[in-house]
Formats: sequence, structure tokens, C-alpha cells
Amino acid sequence: MLKVDFSDARVKVRGDWTSEGSVLAGTVTSTCHGIEVEIDLESEETPNRVAALVHNARGGCYAEALVRQPVPITGGVKPNGDALDYEAYPSKIDRRPLSG
Repeated sequence: MLKVDFSDARVKVRGDWTSEGSVLAGTVTSTCHGIEVEIDLESEETPNRVAALVHNARGGCYAEALVRQPVPITGGVKPNGDALDYEAYPSKIDRRPLSG
């Protein structure tokens, strides 16, 4: 939209995450401590035009917006087409025995 020319672009995204707890105990949680985005591009444009391109690209990025500000997550679960209120059930279940 800005008509900023570039010949090549590379983006590296690194996330710093930890998980705690146990799936088997029903206590697993994950936390994102930060995201690093590194943009390398080849361009003959002036720094102010390149900066405007990056500002607008990052400002319009749905993934970056989701990480930047917490938002409500809604939805449902429908096993076999029937609604299931999974929150009404415990997160821990007994493991099935190994079949052999």
C-alpha cells in the first residue's frame, strides 16, 4: 500500500516460553515471557520509508496484536456434533491401560 520497494526480506521470530505442571496430573500451564522479531531486508529506500513500512506491517499484524494484549478466548467443544461443557469436568483423568 505504501509502495516501498525492497528486494528481499527475512523475518526471524523467537519466543521465550515455559511450561509447568503435568498433563497427567491435570495441572499443565504455559507462559509466554516474550517474543523477539528481527526483520532483515534489502532496500534502496530511505530509512524513513523503511521505518514506515515496518511500523505499518507490525501495526497490522494479527499475531503480534494477539501477543501484545491479552484478549478473551471463546469457543466451544463438540465431540460427535454434541456440545460439551468441558469446564464442568475435571482436567485429570485416569490413564487407560496399555493394550497388548
